[in-house]
Amino acid sequence: MNKNITAIVFARNEARRIPSIYQNLKDFCEVIVFDAGSTDGTEEYCKKNGIKFVARPEDKTVMRLNTLAWVYENTPTEYVIQVYGAHAYPKQLLEKFSEVANENKKSAVFHDVVIYRYGDVVHRTLFRRISSACVFYKKSIINFEKSKIHDELAISFDEKTMIRLPGRDELSLHLFQDEDCESFTKKTINYEAIEARQRFAAGERMSGIGLALGPLSRFLYRYLRTGSFAKGSKGLVYSILNLIYDFNVSIILWELTNQLTFDDAIRKNAEKKEQLLKNGV
Repeated sequence: MNKNITAIVFARNEARRIPSIYQNLKDFCEVIVFDAGSTDGTEEYCKKNGIKFVARPEDKTVMRLNTLAWVYENTPTEYVIQVYGAHAYPKQLLEKFSEVANENKKSAVFHDVVIYRYGDVVHRTLFRRISSACVFYKKSIINFEKSKIHDELAISFDEKTMIRLPGRDELSLHLFQDEDCESFTKKTINYEAIEARQRFAAGERMSGIGLALGPLSRFLYRYLRTGSFAKGSKGLVYSILNLIYDFNVSIILWELTNQLTFDDAIRKNAEKKEQLLKNGV
C-alpha cells in the first residue's frame, strides 16, 4: 500500500463498475470515491466495503472545473491517480507510479492507452506508439486556466520533470468503453459542442473544404495507425463513431464561423418565410 498516492474515483451511478476499480487498486493505494449524486447503490456499495465515499459539490459550469479543484483540495496526497469507471491499470503500470511517488522527483507519468469496445481491442497504436496520456501526476502541476475538453487539467509533457513510458500494453491504461451507438451519441453531443466553441474562441474557423476533408483525412489516419482496421467490423464501427464525432465538431465550428447557429437559423428562416409570404409564393 503506497501512502504517497491517492486514487480519486470520479463517479455517478457507477455501482456496476466500482467493484472492479476497487479490486484493481485497493492493495495499491487509498481509494476515494468522489460522487456526483449517484442513485444506483454506489454509496451503499462503498460503505459496505469500507471505501471512502465523498459527495462532491454540485457544479453546473461547462467544464465543472470548480468541482475538480474542490476534489484535489480534499485529496490527502500530492500524487494522485485520476480514475473513471472505464479504467483498468496493469500491475507494471502501477509499479511505475509507485516508483515515481516514492522517489518524489518527477511530477507526472505519461503512458499509452489501449481501448476496448464490444469486448475487443479496437484501438492499439501500430506505429509511432508514443505515450501521450496522463492520469498520474502531482496536484501542483494542474493548470485549470488552460483547461480544454478532453484535456481538463492541461498537463503538457516536460522531459525534464516528467516520465514518458514505452508504448507497451503492460505499461498502458486499459480503457473499457461500455458503449453502443445510441449511448455514445447521447454521451458525446455535449462534448462536441464544447470542443467546437472552445476552438472557435481560440480563433479557429471552419471552411467548407475543411469541413469536407478534415474529418475524413483524420479518420483514415487514425483507422490505420490505431490498428482499428485489423479488428473487422468492431474496429470499423468504433472508427466511424469517432468520425461522426469529428464531423459534428466540424459542423458546429462551421456554423459558428458562418453565424448559422440555432438562433441564427430561426432568424434567417423567419426572414425568408416573411419574404415568401409577402411575395405571394
